[in-house]
Amino acid sequence: METITVEINVERLTKRREQLLTTLRHVESEQKEVEQNTEWIDRAAYESRVALLDELKRGYLTEIKQIDKALERIEKHQYGSCAACHDPIDLRRLQAAPEAEYCGACAKFREGFEQQSEA
Repeated sequence: METITVEINVERLTKRREQLLTTLRHVESEQKEVEQNTEWIDRAAYESRVALLDELKRGYLTEIKQIDKALERIEKHQYGSCAACHDPIDLRRLQAAPEAEYCGACAKFREGFEQQSEA
């Protein structure tokens, strides 16, 4: 893995993590505001808003975990190698998704397996 690519991706991952934390704080603030507001006219609107904020929070936390795992792989000099097959992850894939843990083939296989498990 080229040092320049790793350095660029560390910067991108770190910046994205900071953005996510800022957004997460905003979502948590919004959640508190929604929960403290007792004047909701429509219970369904309230529940919908709470569900939306919960889903956003889950998504942001998941992305932060992925970024943390990528930064950990960088520290361990394992970045850029697929966690499943250990082949190099295509540089274009890492440019598009610097948190990528799997090569394209393994990621596609895992997604298919997960979809099959959900059915």
